[in-house]
Amino acid sequence: MLLIIYSLFSSKKNLKKAPEKLIDAKKKFDDGEINASLRALGEAFVIPYDNHIKPEQKIHLIAVLDLLRKVFAEMNISGSKLIDPLYDKLSNSVNVNVVLNEGNYKQLQNFFDQTNTDEKLVNYLKNSVFNGEISMSDATTSDSSSFPETSSRTTPFINTAGKLIMSRKYQDAIDVYRNALNEEWDDTDKAFLHDQLASCYLMNKDLTNAEANYKKSIAIKSYFLNNWNYGDFLVYHKRKADAGVQLPKIEALIASPSDKKEYNKLLKNFEALK
Repeated sequence: MLLIIYSLFSSKKNLKKAPEKLIDAKKKFDDGEINASLRALGEAFVIPYDNHIKPEQKIHLIAVLDLLRKVFAEMNISGSKLIDPLYDKLSNSVNVNVVLNEGNYKQLQNFFDQTNTDEKLVNYLKNSVFNGEISMSDATTSDSSSFPETSSRTTPFINTAGKLIMSRKYQDAIDVYRNALNEEWDDTDKAFLHDQLASCYLMNKDLTNAEANYKKSIAIKSYFLNNWNYGDFLVYHKRKADAGVQLPKIEALIASPSDKKEYNKLLKNFEALK
């Protein structure tokens, strides 16, 4: 009984503070403090103990999810798997009060729980930020075809560059990977570092160097992710002829259901090009 009373009190206290946490998250986002904004959003994301969402709470949660999409976009992450179940439930409900079930928000709550410090965030994003998708099955995905088996030597560079990217310091992240490539690496690590360098150049709007490094990565060692990243680059910039050449190469490297899903998404975007 004491535990239930404490939980109810804690939930009400967090609900009361949630709007100010959202304001704080927006300010941090506008200031370019992306990881700090994400942590503040975690505090702003509060589900009532009884799962009953009142109208004002619905507005608040939708605002949290809208800002989270922007944060994910800055981090080169597609967060649809996390956001859509709750967003769709809230936005599509015609009832004054929305009654949730755990499946509507559990994955999102787990994400916030797993990324509530800089260290946890960097470790989590290591395997997701450059994939463009977050998988809630495990931080170290079993889908090795999409994410190459790199050595532990790459980890400090990934962590450092990841923090810089989250602060929108793309040129500094570029310098991290360029310095890393001055060292000796096996082909897997070297291809991976060039692929990440290409993504940094892309975020810095240097398309020439982005494309050059995507091509260099593939030339060193071809795998699904670096080929997909280059194909996505071509489709996004509406280079339909070049993308048409790249897509069969990506399809040939599909080795898992998630590879197939990512390929189908890219193919759909390609087919939408005029």
